[in-house]
Amino acid sequence: MVNLKWVSLEKGRLVTCQLAGALWSWSHATLAAEVSARLDRPQVVVGETVTLELQTNDPQQSLETSLEALQADFIILDQRTETQMSIVNGRQSAVVRLLVTMEPRHSGVLQVPALKFRGGASTAPLALQVDAAPELAPGEAPPVFIETSLDPQEGPYYVHAQLSLKVRIFYLPNLTEAAINPPAPELASVRLLDEVPYQAERNGLRYRVLERRYAIFPERSGELTIPAMQLTGRLAEPRAERLWQPSARGRRVNYQSEPLALEIKPRPASFTGPHWLPARRIELAQQITDADQLRVGEPVTRTVILDAVALDDHMLEEPEWPEVVSARIYPDQPQGISRDDGEWVLGHREFRYAVVPEVAGELVLPEIRLAWWDTVADRERVAVLPEHRGRVLPGEQASAAGLLPPVAADGQAPGTSEPGQGRLMVWPLLCGLFAVLWLLTLALYLRGHRPRTNRRSAPIESIQEGELLRDLKSACSAGDARAARQLLGRWLRRHGPRTAGGSLLGLAGEVDSELAAALQALDAAGFKPGAGGDWDGPALWRAFDGWRTKWQRDAGKDPAGEFDLYAVAQRGDEVTR
Repeated sequence: MVNLKWVSLEKGRLVTCQLAGALWSWSHATLAAEVSARLDRPQVVVGETVTLELQTNDPQQSLETSLEALQADFIILDQRTETQMSIVNGRQSAVVRLLVTMEPRHSGVLQVPALKFRGGASTAPLALQVDAAPELAPGEAPPVFIETSLDPQEGPYYVHAQLSLKVRIFYLPNLTEAAINPPAPELASVRLLDEVPYQAERNGLRYRVLERRYAIFPERSGELTIPAMQLTGRLAEPRAERLWQPSARGRRVNYQSEPLALEIKPRPASFTGPHWLPARRIELAQQITDADQLRVGEPVTRTVILDAVALDDHMLEEPEWPEVVSARIYPDQPQGISRDDGEWVLGHREFRYAVVPEVAGELVLPEIRLAWWDTVADRERVAVLPEHRGRVLPGEQASAAGLLPPVAADGQAPGTSEPGQGRLMVWPLLCGLFAVLWLLTLALYLRGHRPRTNRRSAPIESIQEGELLRDLKSACSAGDARAARQLLGRWLRRHGPRTAGGSLLGLAGEVDSELAAALQALDAAGFKPGAGGDWDGPALWRAFDGWRTKWQRDAGKDPAGEFDLYAVAQRGDEVTR
């Protein structure tokens, strides 16, 4: 509990450290450790395996528990423990997991009961939907085959509305060199969301299964065909003539799934919104800063937050504002990001506005209504953002001067003067004008006699850019997402394209797909605990360095020259004369 290096310190500090350690140990012991439970899939088929994951963040908490309550509905196939250690800001944390591989004994809704652990910890009960396994034709036991399913199963399907496609690849354990082409429909975009491996039984054979979940966004109405997916591989057939003979290359197998034909509907004529927004759910929220007491000319920021299920962030259009009387509105560049829950795309977009009141009184930030199409209920809905009212005080200058001119003691307003006094005010104005002209003449003279410098002198901004890029590369190599985010934002504000607005997500909307994906991964790392976890920093640097070189070359710059200038500045030879 006490470091030996502290023995030589004064007694008072040593006793304080011991007391702090004792208090931490007591508080840690009084808090019961939490154990969470989850299933890797909420729905399976009879013959498939499912994994129960038990997790705790306390390495002192034991995950040993009795699994007898599970054996009534499940066959326990395997148990294994995983421990993940991490150190963030000098603090060490650990995550311990117990993975239990199970197989349902029958179909129906099976319950995973609450499990109890030492120290009083327990898990919440879970439910698992188990469907009956489809029967293959008698005598047919293919070594590989594919099952596909769509959500929604029967439609209706609309243009720009996400379709969830599940592809289950069944293959025998002796299949090698397996390969399958992803779904590639025309006039539609496809994104792989998740990939889950497990085992299943079909017609008395044990198969390995790889389930892939795709998001498909139709781009045109009409007939959409998802072509057949081709799965190829070799079945390894070992020979027993010689003891040490390696397995021979087996026969080639080829399986092709059935194509899917869908009818994609256009935007309904009954839809009243200005922008077509088909989604499973859309929510509107807002954040308003300092809107209770304002002054004329001082801005208030209103942030409109739009969240959607089954829509990408770039598909979320900006809501329209009603007219705001006696105020100016300055929109900022919107920012958004897309995630997914393994089955549906989750779009998030924020629209920021600076509202500047022009007159005193009451400022009304109006109600915002956003029409969207509910693809689950197949009807139009309207998301409503309520109005916000705030009081606007007169501006500071108006308050200081007053709405009416003050009256002097003699009854005359300060702004008035007696006849002849106006002629006396001309001389101070003329003197001020001559002083300004003299200063301008002096500035032009000094500019003409400025000492000459060599054109090859290293600009300060270039040297600073070289330092930023060097530090950014080091942060990416070290996997430090927090430092990389700060350095990249600093580079954007000083040296990046102005159209990006100094924003990572703004830059992601203008670059190639590789760098855009790396920037979104860096932005997503900011929503995880720690410094980035499994964030791939070298991939971001490679994509950014390649894009930056091309961008500066197209802009007429020499990216290599800037680094040469920095190297010359470091050596200190012939930078300036």
